[in-house]
Amino acid sequence: MEGQQEEINIATGQAQAEAQRINIINHSNGTLKGNPPFIFDRDRNKTIKFILQWELWHTINRNNDTMKKPFSRVVTLLSFMDGTRVDAWKGEQLQKLKEELDNGTLETDESLWDNFLEKFSNAFVNQNRRSKAYQELCKLKQGESLNDFFAKFKQLAHEADVPLDDKGTIKTLKHAMTQGLTSAIINSPTYDPTAKVPWTFKEWEEQACKSHLKWKAAAKFTQRRQGLFQTFKLSPRQNNNPGRGGYGRNNNWRNKYDKRTTSQGGYHMDVNTTVTSDINATAGRGQ
Repeated sequence: MEGQQEEINIATGQAQAEAQRINIINHSNGTLKGNPPFIFDRDRNKTIKFILQWELWHTINRNNDTMKKPFSRVVTLLSFMDGTRVDAWKGEQLQKLKEELDNGTLETDESLWDNFLEKFSNAFVNQNRRSKAYQELCKLKQGESLNDFFAKFKQLAHEADVPLDDKGTIKTLKHAMTQGLTSAIINSPTYDPTAKVPWTFKEWEEQACKSHLKWKAAAKFTQRRQGLFQTFKLSPRQNNNPGRGGYGRNNNWRNKYDKRTTSQGGYHMDVNTTVTSDINATAGRGQ
């Protein structure tokens, strides 16, 4: 019993420690909420994960005063960097930050944050991984799942540090999609190749999904029509050849029904009504 109680106390202590680490917002003192990122020690293999965790934490606390000010935002991120391989770089950035303030830059100036992110990326993002991601992006081709394709495309673009709305990125997207889907998007009523403002990546993605849904709907119609032809042992190509096809030796129905529209009982979608009656009549005469 004592051993079990000790395990319970340890587990309880761990849970309390975790609860303290995952803070809940307190409007009276401005405590940051959510799960903060791990301590970054310059391991380039963990850079992307660190940035993602920071962005999530930053987004959760975007209305907090600490995150609103670019200056305090930079200092907060620096506080999550520790280790012999990163201490010198961290100290250098902190010194440059102070110098910018001494030179008149305001703590609310977003250039402080933008410049810091650029320096961080140049120093710690795995350049080999960025190059590899770009190569994979250029070779990417659309598969069976359109959603998976766009998810992979955006992931590789992010890892390669390629802007989604960039002209070159859109060109890569056009070649990555199937030729039929790209043509369907370009031929859509809403697409204007002469527009002064080109489509964004999001607009291409949305139109691709719409065109894909239309294709799926048309595919179901085609399958249904093919099923009708198979049911009556009828071939669309044979209908236009008076010397072949039809129902065995009886080809008289062709001249009668070939030129009829769908609404008039042609062989397209209501073939089951017209042809079935003709078959029944033929069968009746045979009896």
